[in-house]
Amino acid sequence: MRKIILAVALVAATLSAKAWHIRCDQAVLLAAAENYTPQTLQLVQKYVGEDMSKPAQYLQSVRKEGRLLESKDWHTLHLNADLKPVATDDKDAYVQIEKALDILRNHKQHNEKSVRLALYTVMNLVVDMHHISNVAIEGVANSGTDFQYTSSKGTANGRPARLFPASWKELWTNRYVYQHGGYTAEMWANELKVMFGDKKAQYSAGTLVDWCHDMGKETKKVHAVLEANEGKFLHATIQAHEPLHMSCMGRAAYRLAVLLNENFK
Repeated sequence: MRKIILAVALVAATLSAKAWHIRCDQAVLLAAAENYTPQTLQLVQKYVGEDMSKPAQYLQSVRKEGRLLESKDWHTLHLNADLKPVATDDKDAYVQIEKALDILRNHKQHNEKSVRLALYTVMNLVVDMHHISNVAIEGVANSGTDFQYTSSKGTANGRPARLFPASWKELWTNRYVYQHGGYTAEMWANELKVMFGDKKAQYSAGTLVDWCHDMGKETKKVHAVLEANEGKFLHATIQAHEPLHMSCMGRAAYRLAVLLNENFK
């Protein structure tokens, strides 16, 4: 039985390895929707319905059905050493977002199925490009990949207790969500508004390329901490980075709203 449970857990982790926890994705979409213009909101509702969180992890769900399998390579944001998008092939979040935005800008020239896929793609990948472990930076070892780091379960007698190897993607995908197990997606969305409402203008300013650079800077800082601690990211350090995790969600929400307001009307 233990082997079966572990096998199921590994499959689930593989399927969700490129995304945040579903509640984080849903919260970002709900928070973004509060910032759509009336025109954009009406268009989004045409393709999504009344539940603005519905598109969360759409790309993962269709892959489970054996469709759009190539999308497994779309979730990673590849940046060069100057933190600019590499954009050399289709296996990249920035490239796929730009392609989808082009369809949304010209949505009257495309069929409903194509527009819906483009909309869901933008929603999914704008969220995922703000996931620290999805940002791959030239010259930053292990960035954009999953790897084992040394974690801890807390402290005992003032020292880190129970050191163990842990998954880097699991940390940024689930750790902070599990610390707030009672939170619904709606509660998370409201938390984002409360915490980052005063940063809306700051997070919304700039272009998609600027936002890639911003996420590159944040990712480099995190990896610098990891390197300085020789591969350890212990309990106290994890707790100290929870505000970053939340702010990445806030950035994603406001920036998704900007992109749709500007390109889907």
